[in-house]
Amino acid sequence: MPRNYVRNTNNTSYPKEKLLEAVKAVKSGKLSGYQASKHYGIPRPTIINRVYDRKGLKSNTLGRAAILSREIEEDLVKNLRDMEKHGFGLTRKELLETVGQYVSNNNIKNPFKNGVPGEDWFLAFKKRHNLSIKKPQPVEYARKQACSPYIIYPYFNLLEQALTELKLLDRPSHIWNVDETSFSKDPSKSKVVGIKGFTSTRTIASPGKDNSTVLLGCNALGEKTPPLIVFKGKNVWDEWTTDDGYPGTAYAATSNGWMETAVFENYFEKVFLKTVGPKRPILLIFDGHATHVGINLMKKAREAEITILKYLPIPAIFYNH
Repeated sequence: MPRNYVRNTNNTSYPKEKLLEAVKAVKSGKLSGYQASKHYGIPRPTIINRVYDRKGLKSNTLGRAAILSREIEEDLVKNLRDMEKHGFGLTRKELLETVGQYVSNNNIKNPFKNGVPGEDWFLAFKKRHNLSIKKPQPVEYARKQACSPYIIYPYFNLLEQALTELKLLDRPSHIWNVDETSFSKDPSKSKVVGIKGFTSTRTIASPGKDNSTVLLGCNALGEKTPPLIVFKGKNVWDEWTTDDGYPGTAYAATSNGWMETAVFENYFEKVFLKTVGPKRPILLIFDGHATHVGINLMKKAREAEITILKYLPIPAIFYNH
């Protein structure tokens, strides 16, 4: 005689209240699914299923965790989509770090571990706002692809659209380009031509910094912004600067001499905005890494009536032909 198995749905080893607490902890980013499973003694698949409403309890039963309000999340998503549209798409890690920075900068109570949302929070956020993960192209490959007319023409169509919407086609003083370039001052990274059998030496007068970055800006009328020079170090030393340089030159220091989000944001607020003055709107075309233009900067730019558009990763020679 066949055995008829009847599942006892009420025979769980954990109370419903604990499941609710576990789901809330995962949704808020306090715990990952694995950590919640260990902490509450509930199978991880059970918790994750409830987090994503795959079965059983629904979100209107559990309630939304009061970390980021719907308005804040929608503002984040709007900025993310604007960033992607203008060439500043973020990776998963960059997005999580940006959200953590956004929460911190806006003095929102931050329950995230180490101040950054976890993987489970990201998956729930992605599902709530219909986001997807896309594989970016390597820069060198992207440069080769970007030289294709099928890539160049749509980009310039986007540029023309931005200029038309902002009514800047005949206002060159409102169209700015900012570009950054890095310089290595490590003699070991340079090769010299010498005679076989003899050791070559090369002395470089340098304060010992391995890498420096210079950021420059100008508009279509030829007006310039003071440059920003980023040194490698914890602080900017007096001997690294000069009184004979370009008026208003700004200096900064980072751990590796590369541009960082906070440095670029500070330059935007204290140098760029001061240089362009009150005239609006402004189109800022930026040739730099996407992570330098974070959500906070995009929000400040929008409030200041400044649209930031990223250059295609094409060598400059192609723009000059």
